[in-house]
Amino acid sequence: MSRMVAKTHLIIFACALLMLCGAVCVSADSTVDRLKGEIQDTKQTVKQQKQELLKLTREERSMFGELAAIEDRITDVERELFRQEDDLAGIMEDEQAAKADQRVLEGELDEIVDKLKSMLTRLWPVHSRKLENKFGSLDDWEQADRNFVWLASLYKETKVELDKAQQKADEISDNLEVQRDLRVKAEAKLAEINGTKDSLLKDKLSLLAGIKSIRALKISHEQELKGLLDTINKLNYRLKSLTSKKIANFKGSLPRPCEGDTRVRFKPSAKPPVRGIGIQTAGNVDVKSIFWGKVVHNDTLRGFGRVVIIYHGYNYYSLYAYLAESFVKTGQEVEKDEIIGKTGYYPNLKETGLYFELRFHQKPVNPQKWLARY
Repeated sequence: MSRMVAKTHLIIFACALLMLCGAVCVSADSTVDRLKGEIQDTKQTVKQQKQELLKLTREERSMFGELAAIEDRITDVERELFRQEDDLAGIMEDEQAAKADQRVLEGELDEIVDKLKSMLTRLWPVHSRKLENKFGSLDDWEQADRNFVWLASLYKETKVELDKAQQKADEISDNLEVQRDLRVKAEAKLAEINGTKDSLLKDKLSLLAGIKSIRALKISHEQELKGLLDTINKLNYRLKSLTSKKIANFKGSLPRPCEGDTRVRFKPSAKPPVRGIGIQTAGNVDVKSIFWGKVVHNDTLRGFGRVVIIYHGYNYYSLYAYLAESFVKTGQEVEKDEIIGKTGYYPNLKETGLYFELRFHQKPVNPQKWLARY
């Protein structure tokens, strides 16, 4: 009767184990596929971010080229501005000199006019008397002729000096007008150059603002890119943990799940079949995971007490039964040699111990061929 109960327990356990195995395999495979999909999607996003960064970099370089051209133009305009300011200063100096010359000449002209007035004032009575006497007496002809020649010469000289003074005054006036025109044109040119410079400076500020905006975008994209690359590294690490740590490569060198003596050996042909090994321990000792993996079961199973099942990838999983307590949770990832619980009472041995199984594709394999020593 007890054998029938034990057999029933084993059948129930095997069915539960098979269902767990299927679920674990599907879960692991789906996890690997999901991680690969996430890595691919992230890489695509990284590619897009790099393209956007390249586009921004090219735009930034183009703006720097425009900025350099504008700065060159500003330098040329400033040079032209300095030349124009020098020219304007020279024109204003010439204008001031012309004004000074005009004032001097106007003073000299005033003196000439005053002298002429004085001379005319003295000469006019003589001239009037000559007109009244007309030619006078023949006896005074020679004297009259001398007076006439003297007066004519005096008038002529006075007229020449007056014409020279007037001509000089006209020249200075014309020159002054020319200088005024030059100054007006120079000031207009200066204003035009200043306007060009202001426009260039405005364009420069606009470009600098654009470059600042692009740099801010670049920094943002670079930070996002760094985050994406970190994500890829983490996902690759997780994928590597699931795919590169192949338990099959460690066959014959896996650590024992706990310290103790093997009392029950693998005999699948026995009746009832023994699909694992039983290890007797000296009290409640630590139970360790034989390999990296993920906890897929952490609960009691009728006939086997508390059971922990760990999936190791590639359709391999290990089972630890008759635990007094467990320190892991379902879904938790565990490291190789990580403590997962304590051994409890093993009914068949009537001592503390551990029942251990190793399965591949839902079929039990001999743990003695996988563990380093037994």
